[in-house]
Amino acid sequence: MGITQRTGRWTLDEKAPGVYLIKRRGRLRAKVVTAACDPDETLDYLLDGGVEDVIEVDCEAAARERFRDYVDARAR
Repeated sequence: MGITQRTGRWTLDEKAPGVYLIKRRGRLRAKVVTAACDPDETLDYLLDGGVEDVIEVDCEAAARERFRDYVDARAR
């Protein structure tokens, strides 16, 4: 998969269909999961990393929007 969006030092990486990782300077900060996520195939991505923030959204567009909101809230 790969980086789908970048804002400064923040990135939104798609790691599996429907699973996105929000990172700052390469460090995992949150996970965004869409309806396209198959929990049986992506369970490792959901459980790995010790992140408290797991954000559920309907689609990829909503994942990108939540990424922007997440970054904006922490840029203040």
